[in-house]
Amino acid sequence: MTEQPGPNPRREFLRIAIIGGVAVISAGAGAFAATVPVQTGESTPGPKPLVPMLRLGALEAGVPLQLELALSTRDGWRLRTFTHRLYALRVKDGDTADCFTLFTATCPHAGCIIEHDTQEKCFHCPCHNARFDYEGKRKDTKPAPRDMDRLPASIGEHLGAPWLFVDWKEFVTGQETQIERTGGRTA
Repeated sequence: MTEQPGPNPRREFLRIAIIGGVAVISAGAGAFAATVPVQTGESTPGPKPLVPMLRLGALEAGVPLQLELALSTRDGWRLRTFTHRLYALRVKDGDTADCFTLFTATCPHAGCIIEHDTQEKCFHCPCHNARFDYEGKRKDTKPAPRDMDRLPASIGEHLGAPWLFVDWKEFVTGQETQIERTGGRTA
């Protein structure tokens, strides 16, 4: 009978060294992960930056202009960008913030996107037929629980010219009173 060779001490040492090395690396990674603070998906607190929307001379008096705004937020490792719509309306001549009105295009009823009806010269929500005049006031009391939500505007220098800036805010839908949404989607 032939004898079976015994265990090879070099191979046994390599096997133990590899298993031990993997265990040390795993333990180190676990200890590092335990020391890193957890980040939530909420926006960072504090003031949000004003966003330049359009050059002052680009807006004709009495004609609403729909604009799109892209805002990004980072939640942990992801960067998410959300597109929001709003309407800008020049209400009187001049280059001060009170010469302009800004509305979010989100319907206060259920959050659908409000459209500009050029034939009837009003804003119209196609989801449930809510209508608003150019001042953002409801034409009917139903189904929208309140008027369109206004956004704060300011005038500032951008690219060497005066621009209209918006302080973007989101509001809770379905409520009679205007409640600003905090945290959540936007930066």
